[in-house]
Amino acid sequence: MDGNFLNQFSQLKNQFLKELRSGNIEVNFKDGADSKKMVLELFEQWLQDKAERDHSSQGRKEVQSFDVFLDEVLSRAQKILKERGIHISYTSLSKRMGITESWKCIRVFGSSNIYYRIGKTKPRKGPNRGREYLVIDLVMDGNKKQVFIPILKRKDTIESKLGTSLERELPKVEATGKYRLKLLLPYDVVQEKNIRLAARKLADFIEATKPHLDELGVV
Repeated sequence: MDGNFLNQFSQLKNQFLKELRSGNIEVNFKDGADSKKMVLELFEQWLQDKAERDHSSQGRKEVQSFDVFLDEVLSRAQKILKERGIHISYTSLSKRMGITESWKCIRVFGSSNIYYRIGKTKPRKGPNRGREYLVIDLVMDGNKKQVFIPILKRKDTIESKLGTSLERELPKVEATGKYRLKLLLPYDVVQEKNIRLAARKLADFIEATKPHLDELGVV
């Protein structure tokens, strides 16, 4: 039998017994019940509860880590764009209110409801389904004729400047009035904490699209 398994089992058993003695585990032995069997069942339930707690904790850590990653990307992209004469603004709820976010919204235009955002996505349909990506969106919801259609006509020009193809929402999504142009980056960028690359891609995407939005009268 594997020695690591025995060591881990021994550690978990000791943790369980410590909590049992301290009264943190509810014990309700019925008359005539096999006490040894009951203890084993309690141990099994404790292991299941612990696994769920650990999984939940790991999930929170991943969300917090991703949130910090986005903040650092936005901070660097803001500096890059400022050097290019473009000013962006964003609010970090994680810093101001302690709320973690899986998406960050970026304002370039003052009164318009058109904005950029950055987050992660895992498409359920289409050619990219099942894969996780870091995604940068230009959100143009509700602005089909005024902005979205004209931007689509300039999509080739924008892609040529960026050196990569851009995605749009699936037809069913666009039918609900949601119009976005997306730059998808492999999730390796996040896993490798490549803040510099993500920030440059975000800055390039904004720089490549903003002049066209300016020409369309977005303010």
